Amino acid sequence: MGRPEKPIPDPVSPLGRLAVALRNGRREAGFSYAVLSERTRTVSPGTLQRAASGAVLPRLEVARAFARACGLDVAEVTRLWHAAYQRSLGGRAAGRTREPEPRPDLVENLRGLCAALEELRQANGAPSFRMMERRARAAGKELSRSTAFRISRGTAPASTDCLEAFLVACQVPPRGRAVWFDAWLRAQRQAVRARQDAVGREELKQFEAVVADTSRGQVSQETAVRMLRKAGFDAMERYRRFDAPWTVECLQCGARFRIRLSDVVLMRATCPDCPKLTEHVREAWAELLTNPSGLLSRQLVRALRAATVLPARLQRDHLDVPVFVADRTTLRALQSGAWHPALEDALRRHIRRPFYLDVLLVHDYDTMPAVRTGQRHRRLAKAAGLVDSPLESSPAMGQLVTETRGTATEGSARTAPGLPGRWKPTSNSGA
Repeated sequence: MGRPEKPIPDPVSPLGRLAVALRNGRREAGFSYAVLSERTRTVSPGTLQRAASGAVLPRLEVARAFARACGLDVAEVTRLWHAAYQRSLGGRAAGRTREPEPRPDLVENLRGLCAALEELRQANGAPSFRMMERRARAAGKELSRSTAFRISRGTAPASTDCLEAFLVACQVPPRGRAVWFDAWLRAQRQAVRARQDAVGREELKQFEAVVADTSRGQVSQETAVRMLRKAGFDAMERYRRFDAPWTVECLQCGARFRIRLSDVVLMRATCPDCPKLTEHVREAWAELLTNPSGLLSRQLVRALRAATVLPARLQRDHLDVPVFVADRTTLRALQSGAWHPALEDALRRHIRRPFYLDVLLVHDYDTMPAVRTGQRHRRLAKAAGLVDSPLESSPAMGQLVTETRGTATEGSARTAPGLPGRWKPTSNSGA
């Protein structure tokens, strides 16, 4: 008769209940540990005896081999092992458990992927790296012990084949591997973005050193403000860093937004509201042509329909609306300014910002023949970039005279947006 086994230290604990189940199964089967070792074919008698001692937590594969050799319920033994494993993680109270399997769908980077793979290995009974190598080889996969060790210590799998071999070694079924492949792809994309961001930051640092005016290779406050104003913006706060967001105000339309000085220097900073301003002005012009108030005469409405509104500019609180006039009859009808209040009312319904209206009449008749004057002037205005529709190129036209009618200060000279340097519009709003 052999020596009796030592009593289980704590038979009511999760680890003790696992040991009790294993011991009872061996006694009911009537096997010694040597016979059990022969039936398992891979586990030594000493390892089986320690598994049933209740002092240490055996590997999950050892507990399952013990159960199969004794004819026990393998699923029940697996459940008892997981309960003992959860208790060994940090002394969790009875009845309070967590999911034994990791969550690969929550993986965002390579570090999280490696942590999830290690949790998967621990949930599978923490098999040795030699055992993982044998499992992968039995399934036709290549996974060395050193590779499995590096993955469990934080080095991400280099390929999907390596990842699949690790999953096979952790006994993940084929239907459960797709979510791990998705996690690997997400982590790889994030790593690529991180490398690109690092390269971009280094390039910006070198570019800043080129345009910097200080010995430290950085742009000073004065130089940053000067670059900003040259690009058409005004600073609303102190300059902090070359690639830091900076609150600015557009000198054209007065809109406030945040940009980076690096984008300004690279000419990638644009005002988001300036295109909207022209759109709102055209919407107001289309509303004006319907004469909703009924206060405009038919002659004025005909003259307005014959004219063309050009891209507007809102500089600070001054809204400049240039209007191209194609013939002298239209010019005489629109010079009165009686239609300005109606235009201003329509503009205020579309532009939710205080402004000071200034209407500019753009015309030139001295250099063009009398035949087809209106069509010719419209084509020239569009070819010069005053209207957004592309047309065939045309000869250079003479000076455009711009008459201002509205509330602008008398004698103030203004230049309509988009006009070439050879066109010199003037203002005689006081006439």
